[in-house]
Amino acid sequence: MVNHSQKCATGSDPHGQSWKMDSVRVHLFTIVWIWIASPHICSGSSNSSFWGKKATLVRPPCHWQLSNQCVVPELEELSVCVTIQREIHTSEWTAFDYKQRGQIKTELGLVGSERQLTVWLFKVEHKVNLTESLTLHHWHTFCLTWSAKSKQLRLYVNASRLAELPTDGSRLAGNGMLTLGVSHSMLGGVMDYETGKELMGNATLFRMWGRELGEDELTDLRCVDGDVVSWTKRHWDPDCQPVPDSSLICEWTKYKIDMNVSIKSKPVVTGMLKAIVQKWFEDTFHSNVSVHGIFISSTSSSRWLQGTGDDFGEQVKERRVSSNERTEKRYACLVYVEVMPKADVLAVQEEVQKRLTLQYDHGGVVVKAHPASINVISIEAFPNVTERPSSTADPPTLSTSPTTVRQDTFYRVHLNASINVTVIKSADIIKNWLNVKLNPQSMTVLNFEMNPDLHKYGCTFQVQANSLNISETTHLIYSLLTEAYITDAMSIQALPGHINISHIAPGSCPDHLQQTLYGLYDWPRTEPEDRATLLCEKNSRDQATRSCKLDGMTDKAMWKRPDLSLCKRTVDDITDLDKVNVTANNSGEIVDMIGSLVGNGTDLSDSQLDTVLDKLDDVVSVSPVPPGLAGNIVEIISNVLHSKADLASFTNKILRLTDSVGDTMNFDGEAHNITAPSLALQLVTINSNHFQGLTFGVSSFTNNNSPEIFMNKTFVEKPQGAVAAISLPVVLENFFPRNNTATPRIQFQFYDSAVLFKNPSDTMKLNSYVVSASMTNVNVSNLQQPIIITLRHLNRVQNQDQPILCVYWDFTKSNGGGWESQGCKTESTDGFQTTCHCDHLTHFGVLLDVSKAEISTEDEEILTIISYLGCGLSSIFLGVTLVTYLAFEKLRQDYPSKILINLSLALLGLNLVFLLNSWFASFGSRGVCVSVAAIQHFFVLASFMWMGLEALHMYFALVKVFNTYVPSYILKFCVLGWGIPAVIIILILAIDRDVYGSSLDGETQDPLKDSSPFCWVQNETAFYVSVMSFILLVLLCNITVFGVVLVQIRRMQANKPTSNTSGLLHDLRVVASLTFLLGLTWILPFFSWGPVHTPFMYLFSILNSLQGFFIFIFHCLMKENVQKQWRIHLCCGPLRPGDYSEWSRSMTGAVRGGHSRLVHFPSVKSEDTSSIRKISDSSTSGVSQINA
Repeated sequence: MVNHSQKCATGSDPHGQSWKMDSVRVHLFTIVWIWIASPHICSGSSNSSFWGKKATLVRPPCHWQLSNQCVVPELEELSVCVTIQREIHTSEWTAFDYKQRGQIKTELGLVGSERQLTVWLFKVEHKVNLTESLTLHHWHTFCLTWSAKSKQLRLYVNASRLAELPTDGSRLAGNGMLTLGVSHSMLGGVMDYETGKELMGNATLFRMWGRELGEDELTDLRCVDGDVVSWTKRHWDPDCQPVPDSSLICEWTKYKIDMNVSIKSKPVVTGMLKAIVQKWFEDTFHSNVSVHGIFISSTSSSRWLQGTGDDFGEQVKERRVSSNERTEKRYACLVYVEVMPKADVLAVQEEVQKRLTLQYDHGGVVVKAHPASINVISIEAFPNVTERPSSTADPPTLSTSPTTVRQDTFYRVHLNASINVTVIKSADIIKNWLNVKLNPQSMTVLNFEMNPDLHKYGCTFQVQANSLNISETTHLIYSLLTEAYITDAMSIQALPGHINISHIAPGSCPDHLQQTLYGLYDWPRTEPEDRATLLCEKNSRDQATRSCKLDGMTDKAMWKRPDLSLCKRTVDDITDLDKVNVTANNSGEIVDMIGSLVGNGTDLSDSQLDTVLDKLDDVVSVSPVPPGLAGNIVEIISNVLHSKADLASFTNKILRLTDSVGDTMNFDGEAHNITAPSLALQLVTINSNHFQGLTFGVSSFTNNNSPEIFMNKTFVEKPQGAVAAISLPVVLENFFPRNNTATPRIQFQFYDSAVLFKNPSDTMKLNSYVVSASMTNVNVSNLQQPIIITLRHLNRVQNQDQPILCVYWDFTKSNGGGWESQGCKTESTDGFQTTCHCDHLTHFGVLLDVSKAEISTEDEEILTIISYLGCGLSSIFLGVTLVTYLAFEKLRQDYPSKILINLSLALLGLNLVFLLNSWFASFGSRGVCVSVAAIQHFFVLASFMWMGLEALHMYFALVKVFNTYVPSYILKFCVLGWGIPAVIIILILAIDRDVYGSSLDGETQDPLKDSSPFCWVQNETAFYVSVMSFILLVLLCNITVFGVVLVQIRRMQANKPTSNTSGLLHDLRVVASLTFLLGLTWILPFFSWGPVHTPFMYLFSILNSLQGFFIFIFHCLMKENVQKQWRIHLCCGPLRPGDYSEWSRSMTGAVRGGHSRLVHFPSVKSEDTSSIRKISDSSTSGVSQINA
């Protein structure tokens, strides 16, 4: 019997551990023993392959589970791959589920959703976010690898590593249940499939290996079957048959054929059996299949005691035969073959199955394979079979002789192909043609590319040939490709006059001493298209690999990145960098190591930051810096700027490091720039004979993004639309090196990091980005014509009396440098930007005296939060108000209620657009921002228009009382309330749509802009004419009406001494109600100056953001008839009013009795909705109505 600790796959692959020379013989012996005993594990099932077929898991339900006759052993390392295709979108789907028998939680599994994958290992789930969504109707491959030694679970999606997760388990539990595309559980020994998370689609190529594969191996072995679970019928027990899919093509060359054969001949010694099988294969497959190894078991093997059918199931009886008598014996046969050219795995399996089942008769020897026993498996590589004594059944062993150096030559081919029919996928057809023609001649096509610019079927590629005779190989390639290749569907060949073949000498990948996070690796000289292998430094039982590839562009051998996925880190944190020495050869690897250790937002201590900067400085010092390496260094500096470390004491070090990068960088052309989040570097090589000045700037920038930079090779005195700019005058040429001894180089830098530059005091703070200019190896000072620096303020300067100071960074100041103003003067400034004139080159900024600021940055942030919270609250209660008045018809039968509905709708629109404004502005779309700004402007004007109409109606109702019929009264109000704002917006858009935009567009600078993105009116004239004057006019009218109404109310109360009033409290409620209804709180900003500015701004933000909330309180919640409607329609039981029917009839009668053709101006104290809504019971007076 087979122990459960062994693998269940009958076709276990002995070559899989070929590199582990210490244990390979034991491993091979174990696998061959399993091979001999495999019928005990997976007997009784057909061995037909599932390659080229898919499990269709869409309706009707079709469940796939691992065959009960196959056992997954306990594993200390593993790799699993599965390819799925989703056909129907579901919130969750299952790729596979492996559980211990009797256990609820998943031992190993993969579940997916729209943006996330869930990986299960050892009953622990790990969530991994997807970098991109998995599209429907496309195949996606998922691979998991793990080993107990590395304790890392690695997840790969479509050949790219997605995550590396730490694990604590020591081995995968064996003898479990595996299902494909669905989760499961065992109830009473019966498989129960869980619903809700099924894979609604297809699955194919589920394979499991008993070792951890590296990233490159997973790609290289995509057409190799698993050695624990393979994609064959003997390992699966499906409810339905797999479906062939012509798109599932996977081509491979190396195969292992495991079969039972019968040989009928005169008695032969065991040593002749190999020659018989060799001859059988040569005659059966001819030249396209070559045999690389044969192993035949002895006739005494117990394997034949329990066969699966026909005469193979009968026990062989020993009997004596004469030397001339032919006898038939059965053997277990293992043959390794290579198929050239490589072909689809399924096609190879079917062809081998077909040919080997035919009886072979040669020279009196009859050989035949049992059809049900043939198992063709794609394998990674061949073992080197050594001769064994004929009486033993030992497995093949691997040769330990040194590997011979491959003698290959390489060629570059350009050709134009001729195809006699029109084809769609021409690249696939031509590439397949090349493989068919060249592969049988031991040639490999590399780096194939179409070149349709020169010819419809033009292409270029490289050829690797296993021959040293260059002229002979060149002639052979030419003759093969110019000879017509004819199939049933087409004819294809290279046009004789349009094929160019040239020998190339790619050289070798040189010896390379590489410093990595996983140790120091001395890669040996390696030939192109070969792979070097070294032992891992920390865990020497595993291996690191690195491929040497022929580059498709340069025709030179080039190293690929090493595959170190099986190795453990030797550098775990930044402190380990002290052990690493920087040299010119390993500087790139050192920077890569630092980049992987210093992520965005890393919390660095002072000692760690000092180590990082020292190592980067060493990198810059050892040799000139290429652009790619310089970009990586700038990226690290950017990450440092975003870290949580205290940078104030490292400012000089960081600035000098950035200067050194620019000074030592080698680049082609006249200019080169590098940008990273919050940092930009521009280098310019100057032609001293044609220098006309130079201007550098940043046109746009948002936090945590890379700045957009510009450069002008002239002196621009006033750069337009720049958040930061520096202009160098022509007189700078006086500092250029004389006699052309060196080419002058100027570098510009941009920083957005307030934490990098410490403020000189609590009252003087940096209020701009920092820009710098410098000339390599030259100190520029005392210029006769000043350098012009233009810097946008980080925070708007609202008080023009606040001192603004142009400064530069002085490296010589004590305590690590500081700001100095000598040599710089403030030329001009406004609320949003400052222009400085300086007479030297260095780092420049703008300081602001915040001690005299009207509103501090902290207060501004608090006011912003108050505004958003207040507007959000108002939006909710304005919505409630609208729903109440629109839902209950009795509440909207008078004019004031209809006016209130329109006012609430305008305010609701204003609040909602305000809340979403910054979000829309962050899109960076000009069209979206103009639309949002215009809508915001419209609702501002509409809100104030309806406040004014509310005041106008009060004036008509309470002051200018007259019995005159006004037809379509509310309709006319609607035309005014919504029409006038719309006309204003349309006129503005027709005249100049650029009036609207974002505060960060950078096109203009004016007092309407802020440092945060907000879509609004950006033109000063348009703002004061269409916004400020409009609001001021409405407010003046409303204040006038407010005073007149209050006087009228007092007169009414004086004329009605018997009225039920509540004195001062009632009067305050009336005043508050009118104040919010007429928007009088908007007058506060006109009086917020001097010492009361900040308190008034707080009062303004609170009252105006809550205007909608107060309207709900005074004109909805506190109204008696609204409360009654709520109780009637929303309450039941004792809360429902008992006089509902009587009240309804009386109201209906009152409405009918009061019907008239006059304008209805309700009394201030009437029980109906009125110009001043009912605040309390005391507000009902005897003032008579003027009935409509």
